[in-house]
Amino acid sequence: ISNSILKFKNIFYSSIVVLMVVGHFSISDAFAYMDPNSITLDIQLLAAALIGAGISVKLYWEKIKMKFLK
Repeated sequence: ISNSILKFKNIFYSSIVVLMVVGHFSISDAFAYMDPNSITLDIQLLAAALIGAGISVKLYWEKIKMKFLK
């Protein structure tokens, strides 16, 4: 891939991220109701993300350790 395409790709992705962040912080309050089921789902998603990250670290621990020991 040529250098100009990579530069365009980086600028494009950076602009998308900036637009998403600005859009996220410009949203006003929704005054929405969160029932217990949705809170439980959020807790389950957080637990799954933490467990997944832990398993990933466990699987690649030797590679991570060797990278820091070099």
